[in-house]
Amino acid sequence: MPDAAPEAATQPFRSFICKVASRCNLDCDYCYVYRHADQSWRSQPTRMSLETAAQLGRRINEHAREHGLERVDFILHGGEPLLLGVDYLRALCETVTRAAPDVRIRWNGQTNGTPYTEEVLEFCREWEVSFGLSMDGPRAVNDRHRLDHAGRSSFAQVERCIGLLSSPEARGLWGGILAVIDLEADPVETYSYLRSFDPPSIDFLLPLGHHDLRPPGKERLDVTPYADWLLRVFEMWYGERPQPLRIRRFRDIIALYLGATDSSEEWGLQPVDFIVVETNGEIQAVDTLKVTYPGACELGLNIFDDSFDTALRSPLVRSRQNNWGTLGETCRECELVRICGGGYFPHRYSRQNGFRNESVYCADLKKLIRVVTGTVGKDLRRLAKRVEVESDGGKAR
Repeated sequence: MPDAAPEAATQPFRSFICKVASRCNLDCDYCYVYRHADQSWRSQPTRMSLETAAQLGRRINEHAREHGLERVDFILHGGEPLLLGVDYLRALCETVTRAAPDVRIRWNGQTNGTPYTEEVLEFCREWEVSFGLSMDGPRAVNDRHRLDHAGRSSFAQVERCIGLLSSPEARGLWGGILAVIDLEADPVETYSYLRSFDPPSIDFLLPLGHHDLRPPGKERLDVTPYADWLLRVFEMWYGERPQPLRIRRFRDIIALYLGATDSSEEWGLQPVDFIVVETNGEIQAVDTLKVTYPGACELGLNIFDDSFDTALRSPLVRSRQNNWGTLGETCRECELVRICGGGYFPHRYSRQNGFRNESVYCADLKKLIRVVTGTVGKDLRRLAKRVEVESDGGKAR
């Protein structure tokens, strides 16, 4: 059983996920914003007003000064942020920057790729905006899930976007690929296809679901289809020399196994240091909680009335900053908890127990972690033996 983790100290927000647009031109069948329990997007304005953007900038500046932050991340999110158009995005960035003179803002974004044009790329070069691309794989995979509202394929537009993002002109402005795992897709073919564009990173995402909304293939909790899928990719990726790109899921597992304490939100026990701001200025917790029940991510706060320090004191944010406190006994007693962190927060949910469950992907996580760390551990032992032999003057050769 792992030693009890101390209660985490409150950490300031360093990343602000800003829903600058509340609508999207695609109708992805797994989308947590539009296709699940929480339908609050319907009451949101279609875009963040410049007045709201100015107030957001002031609140970010206030938070940065209070906590001595020199730099924060501002993530242009939605919906689809590029539907706002380049002129409005430029005005929004200018507005936020003027309102936050005491902190350096690093601009990021997430796009489905369909509105990404040469004009957008020029804006990104001007403002140094790095966009991640949501793209699940080849055409057959894309067209199973990522169609527009008329049921038409988005694939050609996405491939045009990836051509721009992978061009020399976009160097440093591509945040990588987010790909939701499709069990029907061949993992080797999917990885090979995505890798062919030379992205800086790929993050293979487990489909959002929980104990009352089982993901595809998880009708039984003891089966491991997602671990099996990912391990096919891991076998290819780990054997490549030099490794051509980062796969965040594997890198996080390896880093935590080697003693790191910092990782992405899905792994480990580190405090969550980001916050979501909706199009109307509402301050919310991680918005993927929308898959659980209506209002799950609401804090009852708004940037016009409340500071981000007030959000830090809210019960939901405090619980995410002390992840150990959200775990049930089964997770606390597990030898892998320092790596898996109990699993992604939304994946733990059930109406009966709230979030105090093992992840709906628990069996997959255990298998994935054990194989990845076992492989790395074997290589480390081999390396240690080699170093020992060489330091002994080659006597054992």
